[in-house]
Amino acid sequence: MSGARRAWLATADGVLLVALDGAGAPLEHHFAGRQANSVAAAGDAVVAAVDGLGVQRRAGDGWEGLGLETDDIWTVAIGERGEVYAGTEPPVLWRLGDGDPVEIDLSKVPNRGFWHSPWGPANVNCVVTSGEHMLIGVEVGGVAASPDRGVTWDARNDGLYEDVHHVVADGDRLYATTGMGFHRSVDGGATWTWENDGVDRGYTQGLALAGTTLVMSSSSGPPPLWEDGGPDAAIFSAPAADRPVHWRVALDGFSGNVERQSLQADGPLVVAATTAGELIVSTDGGATFRVVRDDLPEVRAVAIDPSTAG
Repeated sequence: MSGARRAWLATADGVLLVALDGAGAPLEHHFAGRQANSVAAAGDAVVAAVDGLGVQRRAGDGWEGLGLETDDIWTVAIGERGEVYAGTEPPVLWRLGDGDPVEIDLSKVPNRGFWHSPWGPANVNCVVTSGEHMLIGVEVGGVAASPDRGVTWDARNDGLYEDVHHVVADGDRLYATTGMGFHRSVDGGATWTWENDGVDRGYTQGLALAGTTLVMSSSSGPPPLWEDGGPDAAIFSAPAADRPVHWRVALDGFSGNVERQSLQADGPLVVAATTAGELIVSTDGGATFRVVRDDLPEVRAVAIDPSTAG
């Protein structure tokens, strides 16, 4: 593949920019010594969530802080207007980028009183935007949708296992990974179906749509349940048009876990990274993968750099 494509990585040792051919040292290294938990890139914008520094936005050759320095940030996202969103634990959704952070009211989500997690508070771990429409994924709380940038909300959980890890939207077609496998909706989340034929490890996490192909990561269970051999993780792929979807193993045998934000696609380019520092790349829409390097810090999130797209 061309060495021109790059990706931003949120790691246990800051934020890295790496070439996707796996060659050479990281091209850039920021916030060394601090854990970065999420990263997003859109157009010329790059944002990251960094422990102790909150949400950071790339500004020229440096970074500017947008706030939330003391919050436990699980995810960041960039809206179509350039606004920045952050989801946290406890489950709060923030809009940032112009003045002080603004909390988006989630108190009227119909099932808000039932949100929880096995370790205490729930978290907002996924934010998807399209025009005025927003979706959030909550662990544990399911999917909530807003038609007006967060003014009003509706819960979309009929048939969905509410331990949601990641959500991908393609118009009214929604796809979600959960602690109990993959779910699909064809009506904007009004109803969901569980579709896991071919998946032999059910703790599904990362998810991306590579053209017409779904790509997903899964492991044997959450980290407390891993056996001595580790996560037993794999990457699966399937045609999105199949109903129900039929998954196949695209790659297994690597060492680390591909977490919920560590799998991204841009057309036929698919990038995954693991908690063992492996960088995994496909250039054919998830048909085949190869580990291009294995010397990185633990990776928590991936964002393909759009500025290097052909």
